[in-house]
Amino acid sequence: MRVITRALETVGGITILSLRVLRMMLRGGVNPRLLLEQMVSLGVNSIPIATIVLSFAGAVFTFVLSDQLAKRGAASLVGGLQLLVFLQELIPVFAGIVLAGKIGASITSEIGTMKISEQLDALRALSTDPDWYLTVPRVLAGILMTPIVAVFSGYGSWYAGYAMAHNQIGLRYTQYASGVESLVSMHDFRMCFVKCMIFGATIVLVACHSGFVAKGGAAGVGKSVTNGVVLNIVLIFLLDLLITMVMG
Repeated sequence: MRVITRALETVGGITILSLRVLRMMLRGGVNPRLLLEQMVSLGVNSIPIATIVLSFAGAVFTFVLSDQLAKRGAASLVGGLQLLVFLQELIPVFAGIVLAGKIGASITSEIGTMKISEQLDALRALSTDPDWYLTVPRVLAGILMTPIVAVFSGYGSWYAGYAMAHNQIGLRYTQYASGVESLVSMHDFRMCFVKCMIFGATIVLVACHSGFVAKGGAAGVGKSVTNGVVLNIVLIFLLDLLITMVMG
């Protein structure tokens, strides 16, 4: 019963925070300087690690795929199938998991530390809404920058896949890319970007909420960080399923 109560409290808290942030964003109340700082922190600084992760994923996926398709005389479909699967599923999901671990943990830790050290109360005493100052710039940065992270990491996975296919079955680049036109459409790109924007907003909202509810000193902050990252990963897969069913 206690688990259900906590789950409902968490869902309710995130929902209320989301509505407050949405209202503030619609009013245009975002500090450009804070937004730029968060775009660099959340997006630009996350590109290298996300690109590395997706490059390895692309190489592994193509290693398995190219061997199987080559045996069946369909090597020209390697690149198209790789791009199709990565656009629809692996790029947004892997990028989301990387951001949940890197950015989500950082946000929860920062806000949680501010909570237990009473810095949030100091902001309120200065007539500054913590949601406006801390959450709105991060959410907007997550929405804007997660697709950009996906673009760079997607290129990494594509060329890593080509390098693996060329090394394994001697596929030339023109052959590798020949199946893209017949297998991949603009709908797949749209699905990828929609997932990335939703994942980006979700990761930041969950991380911020986890920080705001932190209590119990340093141990409590650590627990909030863990809970936030785990919840984000679960939500990424749940939202991925729902978006795929709606847009698929």
